[in-house]
Amino acid sequence: MNLCDEPDGVEQALAGLRRVVVPVAAGLLLLLAIAAGAAAETAAAEATGTTRVGATVLGTTAGPGSVVVGWTDDRGVVRTATVTVAGRVDPGRTVGLWLGPDGAPAAPTHPTEVRTAGILRSATVLVVGGFLLVALYTAAGVLGRARASGRVDREWRAVEARWRELPSG
Repeated sequence: MNLCDEPDGVEQALAGLRRVVVPVAAGLLLLLAIAAGAAAETAAAEATGTTRVGATVLGTTAGPGSVVVGWTDDRGVVRTATVTVAGRVDPGRTVGLWLGPDGAPAAPTHPTEVRTAGILRSATVLVVGGFLLVALYTAAGVLGRARASGRVDREWRAVEARWRELPSG
């Protein structure tokens, strides 16, 4: 076996990072971005007087159209309403429902601003988190390779010292 054919511990560790840690961290980053975007949307909508609740679908629809949903308001009263949905929904599914100040279903006053706030927050989390992930991976590679290089240099100095001690001939 050639010396070059031996697996390098640093490269093996970096390969493990690439295969396991980076994808897991990227998945967690994506979940964090989704949660941050939803929180930003909720905050922007609440600033205009609407709140978001989870409503349970009580009826069914084969496609876009109206369906009956139910939810519990902040006083503990179960309420129902007919709302329009974008696609097929089955009974028991939870859908997001915006409520106005009076507690009735209502769209946010400025839906584009609400959606934009969520998208911007999600994008910010993805960009900053992605940058940090790349920076950490790069730093791990640089530090690992520097450590391995230092080890090789020490080993070569030891070998060179032994060579100098050998009788020439």
